[in-house]
Amino acid sequence: MTPAFKPMIARRSARITRGALVAAVLAGFAVTQAAAQSAIKVLVNDDPITTLDIQQRTKMISVFTRGQQGEKQAIDQLIEERLMLQEAKRRNVTVSDADVDAELSNRARGAKLTGDQFLAALRQAGVSAQTFKDFLRSNLAWSQIVRARFRATVNVTDQDVTSALTSREAPAEEDKTAVEYKVQPILFVIPTGAAAAAETQRRAEANAFRAAFKGCDQSLQQAAGAPDIVVKPLVRRESGQLAPDLKKALGDLAIGATTEPERVPEGIQIVALCEKNPIAGQSEASVAVREEISSERGQLLARRYLRDLKSDAVIEYR
Repeated sequence: MTPAFKPMIARRSARITRGALVAAVLAGFAVTQAAAQSAIKVLVNDDPITTLDIQQRTKMISVFTRGQQGEKQAIDQLIEERLMLQEAKRRNVTVSDADVDAELSNRARGAKLTGDQFLAALRQAGVSAQTFKDFLRSNLAWSQIVRARFRATVNVTDQDVTSALTSREAPAEEDKTAVEYKVQPILFVIPTGAAAAAETQRRAEANAFRAAFKGCDQSLQQAAGAPDIVVKPLVRRESGQLAPDLKKALGDLAIGATTEPERVPEGIQIVALCEKNPIAGQSEASVAVREEISSERGQLLARRYLRDLKSDAVIEYR
């Protein structure tokens, strides 16, 4: 190597060293940021709650309470949900993704939105879809646990219902006889990430299916001839337990007909009305009141149950 080349090589080496140094500093900064986001802030029976968990839940709570609640409530809620899921695991209670998606659809319907629109609104507020689904999953699991544990304990008598009805102004529909509906949801699956045209096509297929529908007894046979159609199990619901929109839709349907297609997280869904039977001796108002009293008593027992779990837990703040 001649002396003439030595300074050039030295300068090049120095530039590479400085570039490597800058890259190392930037990489270290990125690692520090990631570590800060994933830092463990609370341990609930050794189950971690991270900074990122708290940030996301704080945003979600702020959206639903219009800024009235913040980080403290987010931490309290996350601690309780960790306890719920731990208890669910201990009792072998599981919640499927389909259950979570169905509950998401119910919440979205209450806001007059589709599931996709609901999640898009959350994302616009900085809340990830997974954060909201984690919230739904823990509460669905908890509902199963509470129902199983207190089913025999929560007993609402006819006298309880009568007393509640007489203590409030009678609604106009009080004299309407309660009805039990037997329905069958039918789902036209839209794959995740499918183009917008897929929804239009599946909605058209759902309408064609409705036009050819020959009743719940033949729904499986009819669906077998078309791809990506899921005929869900039959469900029984009393009129006082239904959301107002679905109650009206079913009330206007003839047996063997279906509701209009509706967008749900998994695709397009229609609901077939299989049976509609009056419940002797019960009004719509009495069914709704019985459900309300049962829910209130169940929630009281659930709060006590959760309080006991919390008092027995090892909760470590960092």
